[in-house]
Amino acid sequence: MDNTIKYLHLKHEEKNVYEIVYEIVEKYKSPLFTIKKIREIFPDLSLIEAKEIVVIATSEHKSLYDYQGSLLPDLEELDKLINEEKDKNKDQ
Repeated sequence: MDNTIKYLHLKHEEKNVYEIVYEIVEKYKSPLFTIKKIREIFPDLSLIEAKEIVVIATSEHKSLYDYQGSLLPDLEELDKLINEEKDKNKDQ
């Protein structure tokens, strides 16, 4: 699902929401701060919508759903690495 277009109508001072996200991230380097600032600039956005905008602007994902779906394989890999480390430590 590609929600990129869904937010293109959001503009502030002649910039679309993605341009604003790029500027905030470049300046502050914090996705959480960026979400907060986007909600200040566009107070009608929900927290979920602001998070989705930041995810779309700062990653290869095109929706929050896609982003969250990509987390499961990463968590499974992390669990595997932790278990391998535990097993290695038992053997020592």
